Amino acid sequence: MDVRDLRDAWNTFGRTDPMWAVLTDPERAGGRWDPEEFFATGRREIAEVMRLLDSLVRPPPARDAALDFGCGVGRLTRALADHFATVTGVDIAPSMVAEAQRLTTRSGCRFVLNERPDLQVFPDASFDLVYTTIVLQHMPPTLALGYVAEFARVLRPGGVAVLTVPSRPSDTLVGRLYRVVPRPLIHAYLRRRFGAAMQMHAIPMETLLPALTHAGLRVERVDPDTSPGPNWVGFRYVVSRT
Repeated sequence: MDVRDLRDAWNTFGRTDPMWAVLTDPERAGGRWDPEEFFATGRREIAEVMRLLDSLVRPPPARDAALDFGCGVGRLTRALADHFATVTGVDIAPSMVAEAQRLTTRSGCRFVLNERPDLQVFPDASFDLVYTTIVLQHMPPTLALGYVAEFARVLRPGGVAVLTVPSRPSDTLVGRLYRVVPRPLIHAYLRRRFGAAMQMHAIPMETLLPALTHAGLRVERVDPDTSPGPNWVGFRYVVSRT
C-alpha cells in the first residue's frame, strides 16, 4: 500500500460511513452514530490527555497551535479547540476533509488535505502539540515512521506529540490470524467485503522507541492503550521536542 492506495481507501470510507470509519463500533455501522455522542467521545478523550500533559510535562506545552493528524471528520480537532488558540486537522482523504469542514463551524479550526507521504505542507516548528490516535495503525510501518519523523520537524521546541500505535497482534483468534495469514490476503478479503480495506499494522515498541529518539524526540511516558481493539497490544506514547 502506497500513499495513493491509503488515500483511495479512506476516501471510500469518508463517502460511505465516515463516523463509523473513525470509531468502528459495530452497533453504529451504517450511519448510526449520533453526531453529538460521536463528538462527545472526542471531548472526553482530549480532556483526559490535557490533564495528563499538565501533570507530566514541565513546563506544560504552550497552547497556541495544535495539529490533529489523521483528523477524519474532526472529532478531535473540535475537542482540541477547547484548549488551543488554533487547531489544524490534516487528513489524506478528500471526502473526510470535506465532511469535517461541513460539520465544524467553530472558530479556530481549519482543515487541510495532504496527500503526500510527508507533512511538507507545514513549515518547521509550526505546532505546540501533535496529536494522533487510531491513525498510524492503518498504514504500513515505513509510511508511519516517516510521518513520525515529520512530527518532530513540525513541533516547536518544548512541544509535545501524543501518538497511539499497536505493538503486535494479541493472543485472540483474530490476533493469531494476523500473525500467520499473509497480510495481502487479509486486505483482499476486506476489500471484497467492505469495498475498501481498513488495514491494520503494528510497529513493535523496540522499533518505535529508537525511531522517536533518532527524530529528536524525548520519550516522556509510555502507557498501555486499548484503542486498537482486543486483537492488538497497543501503547500510547507521549514525547517532547528537545
